Amino acid sequence: MLQVHAESGGTYGVRRITRALRRKGVLVARCTVERLMRELGLEGVIRGQRRRTTVPEPSAPRPPDLVDRDFTASRPDQLWVADMT
Repeated sequence: MLQVHAESGGTYGVRRITRALRRKGVLVARCTVERLMRELGLEGVIRGQRRRTTVPEPSAPRPPDLVDRDFTASRPDQLWVADMT
């Protein structure tokens, strides 16, 4: 695995290293390659820049906490909760 990673110039990630090892006749699971790369501190190169789609405005008003973070209900249909993420 170290040899394959070095031959790629340090650019190959888990998927490419797994495929390269299988082409060479080494039967290895992807999770094994992932674990070994993590233990050895090896990473593939991420091409391009990550896009940030949402930039929060610090001065924007926040919606009020109408339930005071108490999510218990004493009867059915008393309190409905939604996740806005």
